[in-house]
Amino acid sequence: MSQDPYKTLGVEKNADAAAIKSAYRKLARKYHPDVNPDNKAAEDKFKEVSEAYDILSDPAKKAEYDNLGREAFYERGFGGAGYQRPDFSQGGFSFEDIFGDLFGGGSRRSAGRGGAGGFQFDRRFGGQAAPKRGDDAHLNLSISLREAVGGTEAALEVGLPKTCPQCQGQGIVASGGGVRSCPTCGGRGQVSQVENLKAKIPAGIKSGQKVRLKGKGSPGENGGPSGDLLVEVTVLPDPVFTRNGQNLSADLTVGLYDLLLGGTVAAPTLGGRAQLKIPSGTQNGTKMRLKGQGLPATKKEAAGDLYVTLKAALPTKLSAEAKALAEQLAEAAPLEA
Repeated sequence: MSQDPYKTLGVEKNADAAAIKSAYRKLARKYHPDVNPDNKAAEDKFKEVSEAYDILSDPAKKAEYDNLGREAFYERGFGGAGYQRPDFSQGGFSFEDIFGDLFGGGSRRSAGRGGAGGFQFDRRFGGQAAPKRGDDAHLNLSISLREAVGGTEAALEVGLPKTCPQCQGQGIVASGGGVRSCPTCGGRGQVSQVENLKAKIPAGIKSGQKVRLKGKGSPGENGGPSGDLLVEVTVLPDPVFTRNGQNLSADLTVGLYDLLLGGTVAAPTLGGRAQLKIPSGTQNGTKMRLKGQGLPATKKEAAGDLYVTLKAALPTKLSAEAKALAEQLAEAAPLEA
């Protein structure tokens, strides 16, 4: 009677592709002819487990086997011809396909060798597929200038690719004695799963810089690590301050008389307000510096300064008396050409 591939590989019927591959890899290494030279029993067992893997690693064959059952699959499967066993004696069974899949494409046939199709075992990775790191995922995050200056912890809701739970990454499912594209993932083998994450944004970050969340990217293959999630930060324009490296600039509207006569005004800073002394006769548009009132110092950069541009506020309505005084002032202190 024909073998049950699940029993041969020692896996459950609901085993996913990774479990099937892992079981086959273990048995293939154990019974491979190169590991057991001149051992007919081991060679026969190797053919048996390879045949089982040939069925269960092929989504279409696996689906038909699951639908028809063991006897019907071997007798009537695949257009009524039944399952066609690989021709081991003539090398017709594609060990290159199987071991290329398992061992990262490093397998090859050796000339003049007998046994199971003349297959030569590739031990570059200990008989296992080379682990492959998952791809990095990318996300854009906008924050305020004040969040960039002081640092923040951002809550993220991210859709990350995960193996489809319905088709186990195969992209197809059994349907009415045949197979069809998986309705859950649309045949892609992956679905997007929303995760709530937190990203620590360091103080002093600039637009275009990235924060890396390790292991939060796409899943790896063959036991490889997951990729990372790269969060690219954009610092939004601030209604008061403009940033230039570590320095800040801002406009400050002051009274005409503060410029003419001098005085002390309150200038906006990131921490609140600072006193700014204006000398008498200061011109409209003058830029004044508040040292150390820019961005705080970091490990790589010193604290910045705040540059305040003074904008004169002129009276909009003049009484007759005020107009006369203004005319006297214009006469007494004419503007220099």
